[in-house]
Amino acid sequence: MSVTKKNIILSTVLCFSIALIGVSFAYFASSVNITGNGASVSGSTADLIKVSYDAGSSILSLNNAIPGDLASKEFSVKITPTANENSATYAIVLDISNNTFEKCTNATNGCILNANELTYTLKGSDGSTLASGDLTTANGKITLLKETKTTSVETTYNYTLEINYVDTNANQNHNANKTFNGNVKVEFAD
Repeated sequence: MSVTKKNIILSTVLCFSIALIGVSFAYFASSVNITGNGASVSGSTADLIKVSYDAGSSILSLNNAIPGDLASKEFSVKITPTANENSATYAIVLDISNNTFEKCTNATNGCILNANELTYTLKGSDGSTLASGDLTTANGKITLLKETKTTSVETTYNYTLEINYVDTNANQNHNANKTFNGNVKVEFAD
């Protein structure tokens, strides 16, 4: 084997080793708490709070809906505190992949101009409304609610998200055969 091939092989092995060490360090460093004032620093394994989310199939759909139709999704967020960490901030997000609903832009056809025809309501386990709003022309990721929960014991928070094709009691032909598809997600938030 020539010297050039040996150098290439040695360089490749060295680069791979450095990358592997860097990834390993990043993994271990992400689970370590560093405390100190600059003169003396100590490190210890992190005691991180656990947040889990269960929505089964998180898909919400309205296909060929008629006014008054409702899509509903129940889901839960479970927080497991630790000795050092008992507070978590998370966002409930609706990720809309397809929404063909539109606002009425010409009231001469008997519709209500710019009406909120597709709405959401996010409810807590007691049925109280936590957030609501218009989705008529919405697409992409929408943060419905951001919450900070503090608990000393493992606690499950239950939610219901409803998507409603509102019956305006007026002409809504502009939304005939329209479709809405989205997924409920829970993400960590600041």
